[in-house]
Amino acid sequence: MRLNFLSGLMPRVWRAIKQFAAMSVQLSQTMLPQVLSINTSPVKSDILSQIMKTKFQIILAMAVALGAFRVTSLLAQETNAAPVRVGVYDSRAVAYAWFWNDAHQRQLKELSQQARAAKTAGVTNRYQTLAADLRRQQEAIHREVFSSAPPNEALAEIKDRIPEIEKQAGVTALVSKWGAAALKQFPRAETVDVTGELVRELKLTEIQLKTISEIEKSKPVPLDECNELIRKGKI
Repeated sequence: MRLNFLSGLMPRVWRAIKQFAAMSVQLSQTMLPQVLSINTSPVKSDILSQIMKTKFQIILAMAVALGAFRVTSLLAQETNAAPVRVGVYDSRAVAYAWFWNDAHQRQLKELSQQARAAKTAGVTNRYQTLAADLRRQQEAIHREVFSSAPPNEALAEIKDRIPEIEKQAGVTALVSKWGAAALKQFPRAETVDVTGELVRELKLTEIQLKTISEIEKSKPVPLDECNELIRKGKI
């Protein structure tokens, strides 16, 4: 439609230019014998008025044409630009994979041993601090695996590998598929699921991978509902 508009507009510009040129010749022929005279006749005045009107039409037409061409060029650039691709992932799967990752399990085991040792030794303050830390981690992983809380620890664990994952997937960013606010930043982007790529970095067993497949079959529990279940001790 825009190209049709331009093709229809340019002939009108050209006709206006020709009209202006013809009227300029007419004026010069009329005024040539009286070049040094300051006396203006009604005919000359009419011709001058018509020329000024024509010049205005030319300027207006050229401005419209250039403006339309600029808009069309910008639209063409946007159309020809490479489409934005965003990697999406199931945050629950990534959180579950991080929880069962060997490195994290060793950290949990060490923390539990320290808590038991403190309790056995009667170091109550130390035991309470360690027990609170374990409880906090448990509640956090419940929010991440059962609901849609972001798996920040998991992503931090594999942060050095994320640029390569993005490169291989051809994406410019990674966003949780449950992160509605983050996804709104890319309204026209093509999405690529990279859940498997992220999970593989955490090196799970076949049984654990099957559990992830089951997790992905269902939708996450709403976060407020998950918090209530945690408060009641049901998860």
